[in-house]
Amino acid sequence: MTIGCIIQARSGSRRLKNKIFLKIKEKNLLEILILRLLQSKKINKIIIATTNLKSDNKVHKVAKKYKLNSFSGSENNVLKRYYDCAKKFKINTIVRITADCPLTDPKLVDNLIDYHFKKKSDYTSNVNPRTFPDGLDIEILKFSVLKKNITKISSSSDLEHVTPYFRRSKKIKKINYKLKKNLSKIRWTIDYKKDYDFIKKLFKKIKYNIYLNWEEIYKIMLK
Repeated sequence: MTIGCIIQARSGSRRLKNKIFLKIKEKNLLEILILRLLQSKKINKIIIATTNLKSDNKVHKVAKKYKLNSFSGSENNVLKRYYDCAKKFKINTIVRITADCPLTDPKLVDNLIDYHFKKKSDYTSNVNPRTFPDGLDIEILKFSVLKKNITKISSSSDLEHVTPYFRRSKKIKKINYKLKKNLSKIRWTIDYKKDYDFIKKLFKKIKYNIYLNWEEIYKIMLK
C-alpha cells in the first residue's frame, strides 16, 4: 500500500506570479512546504506534480534538490495530471496538497491518513466543510476511485480543481475531519501579496522555526 503525497505546484499563478518561489529568509515557500511534509510518518512518497511548460522547469530543480520525484502534466487538466502521476508512481492512496499552503502540518496529514483508513473512506478531507484555517487543506483519495470515475468528469472546473466531483458524489464514501471550533476565517494560504506579507510577519514572530505545528503557530498568531 503506497501512500503518496502529490504536491500540486506551478509558477504561473494569475493572481501572484511565481508565488511558490517567494522567500522566507533563505527558503522559498515550496521548500518550506517540502521540509514540513518530509516530517510525516505516514507518507511513503512525495512527488511534485507540475505543468509541462518550460517556465516550470525550476519546479523540477527544487524536487531534485530534496531528492524527490517530480512529474510534468497538463496545465489546465489538473485532475489528469494527478491521475497520470499517481499511475506512474504506483500510488494507491493519494494525499493532495497544493504548493500555496506552506504551513501544511505533517502531523495533521498523518492524523487524516489514520482517520481515512479507520473509517474505510474513499475520499477524506478537512475542507468539506472547512473548519481549519485556510491553508491547512488536506485531501485524501483512493486511486481506485479516481481511476473508476475519471472518464465521467468533464467540466472544466472539475478538471482544474481536481476534487469537487468527489465532494459532490453520492456514490462514494466521504469523510470530513473537523475541529470543534470553526477557524475557517483565518487565512494562511498564499494567493495575493497581502497573504505573503502576512505569512512573512508570522514567520518572523515564530522566529523562522519552519517545523512548528499549526496549533503552536495559531497560539503565537493570537498573541
